[in-house]
Amino acid sequence: MIEDEFEFKLPKGFVDARGDLHDRGLMKLLTAKDELTVQKLASANPQMDIVFLLLAQAIAKLGNLNKVIPQQLEQLFLPDFFYLQDLFSELQPQNVNASGEL
Repeated sequence: MIEDEFEFKLPKGFVDARGDLHDRGLMKLLTAKDELTVQKLASANPQMDIVFLLLAQAIAKLGNLNKVIPQQLEQLFLPDFFYLQDLFSELQPQNVNASGEL
């Protein structure tokens, strides 16, 4: 059986609007369907950086958030953002080129 979800712990953690800290999560391997979804979202939101769209699609859970949106990822502290980028690249290196695009 292929492992398709991987646990992680952010160095700092995401603090939501209520002040709750979310620092543990699951990142999943992206499927072809996920990548099509990201491409559609990128077309519909040309101002949104593709890296945020990819990460939001790959994060299956963050704390008690079952759905992470790109706008939440924009609020991460830099160590957390870099951690997630590194984890994503480690788990799914074939999905992105050096600039972070499909």
